[in-house]
Amino acid sequence: PDVHDWSPTGETSWTVCEEPEPEPEPEPEPEPEPEPEPEPEVEGSTWCRHENSFLYSYAGASFSTLEEAQEACLANTKCNGITQEPYNSGRYTQRKGPDVHDWSPTGETSWTVC
Repeated sequence: PDVHDWSPTGETSWTVCEEPEPEPEPEPEPEPEPEPEPEPEVEGSTWCRHENSFLYSYAGASFSTLEEAQEACLANTKCNGITQEPYNSGRYTQRKGPDVHDWSPTGETSWTVC
């Protein structure tokens, strides 16, 4: 509507103003996947830790410590990594893998030689 800035009788008028749409906030960039953390060396090998992951298929015995499992895995030609099973008293199991699957439904953690 036309609005005039003068009134012969002194009226005051108001109109509804449309406010501009606010600028959308930029979406935050996704955080990069963390790099596997190197673990202490066992017999000269460096192991990388993979949170919330597992390797398919058992490759040998399980152990109560990571160090025992790593030593056994290095001596086992079928073993490509270790997966800790929280649902199995936290046992460390030798796994064939070789692929690391980063979507453990049970919160497992795995280690592979880096």
